[in-house]
Amino acid sequence: MIYRYLYQTKDNENREGEIKAKSRDEAYTLLRKQGIRPYRIIGEDPWNWRPWAISLSYAVLVAAVVFLLWLNIKDSKPVTKVTPEEAAELRIRAEEAVFRAPEAYRYHVWKSVNQRLVERGVEPIEKPMAVDEPQDDFLFLK
Repeated sequence: MIYRYLYQTKDNENREGEIKAKSRDEAYTLLRKQGIRPYRIIGEDPWNWRPWAISLSYAVLVAAVVFLLWLNIKDSKPVTKVTPEEAAELRIRAEEAVFRAPEAYRYHVWKSVNQRLVERGVEPIEKPMAVDEPQDDFLFLK
């Protein structure tokens, strides 16, 4: 960009000149290095495109992330239903897991096993008599 500048010499003569610079601030700096103290710099600063480019790149990045998440959700397959033979085997393994679990964790194991069975379309197992709901009284101070 070419800027026009006005300045006065030491003899109070008004003069003008032109300088090539990227911005008005750079033109002023270049003139000061040459020993010229301009009182006016004339010219339009170029359009500042960098903030727009950065904003556009962020928008593209967010759009790409949203698109990838949408593809992931769209392509996710639901848990498939199992055959009756597999259902019987899963139910037996679930009952064994509940009874092998330590007594303190048996209720939580029973809940999670039932949740997985329901997800696969298998009837959940009944709550065993030995399993009691845990008392979380120790969490609350009285």
